[in-house]
Amino acid sequence: MAHKGGKSDVALIYAVFPTAGEGHDMCRRLLSERLIASANRFPMVISHFRWEGEIEAKEEHPVLFKTSPDKADMAMQRIAALHRYEVPAVVRVSTDAAYPAFADWVAFETA
Repeated sequence: MAHKGGKSDVALIYAVFPTAGEGHDMCRRLLSERLIASANRFPMVISHFRWEGEIEAKEEHPVLFKTSPDKADMAMQRIAALHRYEVPAVVRVSTDAAYPAFADWVAFETA
């Protein structure tokens, strides 16, 4: 797929899930809905945070979702809506320096 000369933007969305299975299911769901082009699931991490006045440390499973800037807000809303956490950690990181052919592919896959 040749670069079309447009912007080379890709939006990255980082989120964590309580189980590997939930991260896997979210990847499949967003791919099937064409809200993302791809995702990377990472090994389990230990997250430290304060919740309802208590300091917690829990195992979580991070995922990095790759999408077009046009679909990023919808993808974030969908992750939050399907997530079992009351306040899921869903963070968008915008880029303006993606490899052009990759940015084109992401745009195609999320069209």
